[in-house]
Amino acid sequence: LLLVVALSLKQGKRAAILASLGIAIGVGLWVLAAAAGLGGLIEAAPDVWQGARLLAGGVLIYLGARAISASIRGQRPREQSEPAELEGSPLILGAVTNLANPKAAVVLIGLTAVLSDAVPGRSELTLAVLGMPLLTAAWFTSVSTILSHDRIRVGLASRQRLLDMIVGIALAGVGAILIQAT
Repeated sequence: LLLVVALSLKQGKRAAILASLGIAIGVGLWVLAAAAGLGGLIEAAPDVWQGARLLAGGVLIYLGARAISASIRGQRPREQSEPAELEGSPLILGAVTNLANPKAAVVLIGLTAVLSDAVPGRSELTLAVLGMPLLTAAWFTSVSTILSHDRIRVGLASRQRLLDMIVGIALAGVGAILIQAT
C-alpha cells in the first residue's frame, strides 16, 4: 500500500497502476507457491523462515529510519541511493515488493490452505485462488486512481513531511513486529 501511495503521489497514475499490477503478480505467485506446497516446506525448515522474517524486519526498520530522518531534515527519503532500474519499472518494483514481503507469504499461504480445506472441488479452489490476485489488482488500482487526482496529490504533497514521518514510523513498527514475532 505504501508503494502504491508513494508512486501515485510522486509519479502519477500510470506508475501506480503498473505497481498495482506487479503486486497482483506477486500475490498470484505466492498463491501458486502455496498451492504447490510451500506451507509444508516452511514447516520443514522453520529456521530459514525465521531468518527471512528477521531480514525483512531489519530492512523495514532501515527504510522507516530513512523516511523519518528525511522527514526531520525536510528531504526526500529516496533520492540518490535507489537503483535507477527500479525507478523505471514500477511493475517489477510492485512484484518484487510483494514477493519480498513475508507477511504476504504468511497470509496467502494460510488463506490458500484454508480455502483448500473449505472448498470441495479443485475447479472451485482454482477460481478462489485466481480471485486473490484479481481482487488485489482491483483494490490497488482503485487506490492509485483516487490518489492520482490532481486535487488529492496537491493536498497530500503539501503535507509530505508529515506523511514521510507517518510512513517511516509505520515501516519501522511493522519491522519491529516482524522481528519480535520470531
